[in-house]
Amino acid sequence: MLKTKVNINPAAIYHPINEAPAPSPETESIESMIARTQSPDYPQIAEGHKSAHQSLKLSFEEFQSALAHTDPDLADKKFGFTIEADGSLKVLDSSRQLSASDMDRLNELLNASSELKSAASSYRDASIALVAADATWGGNFMGGYILNKDNFANTIDLGALFLKKGTTPNAETLNGFFSSQLWSKGERMTHETVTQMPVGANKVDVTV
Repeated sequence: MLKTKVNINPAAIYHPINEAPAPSPETESIESMIARTQSPDYPQIAEGHKSAHQSLKLSFEEFQSALAHTDPDLADKKFGFTIEADGSLKVLDSSRQLSASDMDRLNELLNASSELKSAASSYRDASIALVAADATWGGNFMGGYILNKDNFANTIDLGALFLKKGTTPNAETLNGFFSSQLWSKGERMTHETVTQMPVGANKVDVTV
């Protein structure tokens, strides 16, 4: 019988280990966003905010001076305060130096000062107007936040604005600036909140 040899070894397989992979198509993410532009009235609004800041500073200094005479034990302690949506003032134990009794006394004293309450209310209104007039990108970079009477107390410590600032940057010195407090604790604006801005508000379409 005639025998035929058959090669049962597999054929050589080519592995393109050195072949460069085919380039994948580049993708680009495009998102349409509505951004606020800075109001043309911003310089005047900023001046109003500066004036309100100075008035609040003088009122708080007068309050602290009176406190040194009536309640020296409280005057020696660091504390902040803010203003609630209903216009009442609220002490903030930012330095953890106050007891519950201290806070009750300070809340009573703060709200007994009609001048300080009025100055705090004016400063809050000026601050809300300042943020609303600024740009989302550019300007002073405050327009990307929402500031109103409802969230102001959770955002701005008024007392921290007037603490003596040291030469070394730290959390306490940074809190001495309104913008720093807004950037660190403020409510960020979203696409939805910008689109819900009232008709006529300063805004522009931006593609990023």
